[in-house]
This record gives sequence, C-alpha cells and structure tokens, in this order.
Amino acid sequence: MHCGMTERLAERERIARDLHDTFFQGIQGLLLRFNTATAQLPDDEPARPIFVAALEQSDQVMLEGRKLVLDLRDTGEDGELEDILAQAGEDLRSLHPAQFELTMIGERRALQSATSSELYSLVREALYNAFRHANATVIEIEVHDTADSLNIRVRDNGKGMDEDVLRKGRRAGHWGLSGMHERVAKLGGTLTLWSRDGSGTELEVTIPAATAYREDAKSFLPEWILRWFRQRGSVAG
Repeated sequence: MHCGMTERLAERERIARDLHDTFFQGIQGLLLRFNTATAQLPDDEPARPIFVAALEQSDQVMLEGRKLVLDLRDTGEDGELEDILAQAGEDLRSLHPAQFELTMIGERRALQSATSSELYSLVREALYNAFRHANATVIEIEVHDTADSLNIRVRDNGKGMDEDVLRKGRRAGHWGLSGMHERVAKLGGTLTLWSRDGSGTELEVTIPAATAYREDAKSFLPEWILRWFRQRGSVAG
C-alpha cells in the first residue's frame, strides 16, 4: 500500500512538472506574441479592445491553471515545507512579477507529514491571494522554528484588504480565508490577520510544537527513566 501511494505521489509530481515546464511555458510564449501584436495595433482599431480583453482573461485562466499545478505538488515525506513554499512563490512570481523572499529563523526541524501538508495548502493560498489580488511589489514568507511552536508569517506591501472582507472572513464567492481558519483549527493553532486598505497584509500562523514537529520517541520519556535504561545497559554489558 505504501509503495502504491509513493507511486501515485510521484506520478502527480511528474504531471505537475510537465505542465509547468512544457504546457504553461508554451502557452506563455503564445500569449507574449499576442501581446506584442496587440501593442502594435492603433488605439482606434476596433479589434484592439477585443484582444486586450482576451489577454486579461487569459491571465486569469493561467493563474487558475497554475493554482491547479500547485495543488498537484506534494510536500514530501521529509516535511521540508520551506522548500516547496519557495518553489510555489517562484512559480507564481513568473506570472505576476514581485520581489519574493523566504526567510528561515531557528533550527530547521522536520515536520509531521499531516502538519506539513495542511500548512502548505494554507500558506500557498495566502501566497496566491498576495500575487493575484494584492498588487504587491514585495511578498515575504518568514518561517520561525522555536522550542514551543512553529510560526509562519506571510506579508506583502500591496493594497490591503477591504474591512468588509476582514470582518466576514471571506470575499464574496470565495472561501479561502474560511479554509485557512479551519486548517489552523485542525492543528490546534492560531491564525492572525492584519491589514489596512493601502497598507499591505500580514498573516501569522502559530502551531504548537507537539503538533508541528516530529520527535524522537525517547524525548517523551522522563530523564530518570532514560538514566535507568542507561544504567541497566551498562550492568548488562
């Protein structure tokens, strides 16, 4: 069963890679040619608004397609969340240019697989919103490992979020923010969102260490039991 799961994940990764490296690159090349041709049309050309509208719509289609490709990717059994988040940011940056940075603070510790998967989906959604809606020039992720918790911040210098969206927890017709809160609640963590119109957005997620990280079995044993085992081992030797 484990082998079958591994094969399915590998196939998903292969499909995502092929879509990214071949299909989307080819479509982007075609759109670039259409954009160049449209720019050469005179302003009073009747067909120009049609081409401009088509190019704008194609941009949205490409974003949705890129999001589906990100959905296909897997965080991997080793729980190296920052690596795949860095790749997600670079993928989105190729469509909406912005300065993208990922910073690691603290000791790099392996995450539990379920936690890694949930956090990847959550932060990817935040990144997607920042690249698509915020009109930001700088988008940053900060991953901070501490003894007590895992803290992740996603911030941008974009146009900020409408107060009505913050109050309701979602945009009309969208459930991204609601889904983020649900994912964090499943992990026993907290999610805080700061934003003001015209002043950017910052999202902070805090997950308890017991939920976030993989631990050695011996770390759950009191020190006096560990000493007893070591003493028994030396006597037996």
